[in-house]
Amino acid sequence: MGDLTFYTVTYNVATRSPRQPLEDLLQWNGRTEHQLPDFCLFGFQEIKAQPQNLLLDSVFDDPWTAALRDVLSGYHYVKIRTVKMVGLLLNVFCKRKHVPLLKEMQTSETRTGILGVWGNKGAVSFSFKIYGATICCVNCHFAAHEEYLKHRINDYHTIIESQHFGSSRKVILDHDYVFWFGDLNFRLDNSKLKSAEEIARHVNNVNLSLRTATTLSDIWAQDELSSVMQKSKAFKGFFEHLPMFPPTYRYIFGSGSYDLKRRPAWTDRILYKTIDSSNEKCVLEVLSYKYIESIRLSDHRPVYSESSVQISSEGHFNNVDQPVIFQPIKTWQLETENEVNLQIKEYIPWVNDWIGVFQEKYTSLDDYISYVYLPSEIMECDESNDQYRRFDDMTSVCRVKFVPEVFSDGSKRVCLKFSETSVLNPGTYRLIYFSSTNNSVLGVSNPFIATKQTCALNTSHEFGW
Repeated sequence: MGDLTFYTVTYNVATRSPRQPLEDLLQWNGRTEHQLPDFCLFGFQEIKAQPQNLLLDSVFDDPWTAALRDVLSGYHYVKIRTVKMVGLLLNVFCKRKHVPLLKEMQTSETRTGILGVWGNKGAVSFSFKIYGATICCVNCHFAAHEEYLKHRINDYHTIIESQHFGSSRKVILDHDYVFWFGDLNFRLDNSKLKSAEEIARHVNNVNLSLRTATTLSDIWAQDELSSVMQKSKAFKGFFEHLPMFPPTYRYIFGSGSYDLKRRPAWTDRILYKTIDSSNEKCVLEVLSYKYIESIRLSDHRPVYSESSVQISSEGHFNNVDQPVIFQPIKTWQLETENEVNLQIKEYIPWVNDWIGVFQEKYTSLDDYISYVYLPSEIMECDESNDQYRRFDDMTSVCRVKFVPEVFSDGSKRVCLKFSETSVLNPGTYRLIYFSSTNNSVLGVSNPFIATKQTCALNTSHEFGW
């Protein structure tokens, strides 16, 4: 068996921009690269959602995503997906070494705000498969205000019932592991009413470093979400590590003091579910669960958790067969067509499959420099065919063909032509093959260097008299 570690952060930013460095969101305490988590999941709520922001964010990274990438690029992470819906934002990053093994990547969203039309409340989700295990990440924002407990419960069930992934129509609860986080907005039980002043005084009487749900047991006993889960009204089968932090809402902006216009509550939470808790192959362990006191941009505090999931090693963790293997690219010359050979096994390329050209140290799967779709015509030729011998003269429509060469494992060689404009500048690059049928990464090339052609200087001259 092997383990994958996940670092999860949820933060309601109250429409604020990331004015302070986001390094504090990464509570990694000077770890070595080997000790860093394999995946990072960031869920933000109440991102600024004015019309001009929605337009810009559809073309460029929003400020929170851009700030995260700036920080995480120094740790060699790659952003594999951003899912945005009005004020909800989900970003998923992973170590670069895991990119070739990302399979069945799908997204979904559910709007629960204002008659189920407006997306200021609801959930955005990302589903994927890695090393044979299916993972679902859900970032949500439920109905606010103390009197809307039933609305929050309904929000959960609406999301569960409405979200499906891929052609298989997989639902959230079908995944091996589910990470559900966000501003769930559950408050304290009204039947055991304590005033905001009483709660704040109780919290402040406990030493800051010791403020946990255990030390604040009188307040924690009123937590709505715990009660809802115990009664199976929502989140049946989910579990939560006991919060190792005081209520994360509602603070005075920029301050460590509560705003007593609202009763403090644990609104920001991270929950987990495994498909079968009795199955030894589906084990999830929560390693930490805390808040970040130093980030005070909002009236909430960020909450983070680190967890580890067990992955079966049966053909998955250490030795994963890739359907597409890029043959070494020895030379790539600028301003000319370049030939790339692939080795494809037990997979039939589809028309909309595409290969992206990326910088060697790419930090996002969205950052391809150029791309080529597999064309509508894939030529399958033998060596006696004149067209095979005239491959250099092929039209741009027919740039892909199977070559009559079968490897010992039964895989075939496919030859591809990239146009002279695929790479414009000298540098080191990679190619990544994406499947259109199931949104999977099927292969990543080794780095290759693109250089300008070197032309021998012609020193002979002819003189006409």
